[in-house]
Amino acid sequence: MKWIVLAARVLVGLGLTFTGASYFFMAPPALPDLPPAADHFFAAFGPTHWMAAVKVCELVGGLLLLSGRLTPLGVVLLMPIAVNILAWDVLILHKPAGPGIVLVGLLAVVMAGYWSYFSPFFRPNAKM
Repeated sequence: MKWIVLAARVLVGLGLTFTGASYFFMAPPALPDLPPAADHFFAAFGPTHWMAAVKVCELVGGLLLLSGRLTPLGVVLLMPIAVNILAWDVLILHKPAGPGIVLVGLLAVVMAGYWSYFSPFFRPNAKM
């Protein structure tokens, strides 16, 4: 199990570190033909710089996973992004078998490997 968690951690870390850094250092790729809902979605991203904030979280979270230090914090930063990618795939592109499901699955594997850090979040009737 240790090697599976390590492989998942490195795959997610490499992928999201690359995509986060490439946003700032490379020309944006040409977008394929997207549904009209996607145009409205992207229209809000440009002027608000929302995508830049997401890419910073991807970069920081990916580096945390790659370094192996503060890995649970990296998962906490990256899981909402992965869920949003999955929601994009399902709700806008209508393709549930996209990169979002892979990313959520790999992060779930990493979460399972670090379960002792995440188990308090799943305890019912939490007390202060």
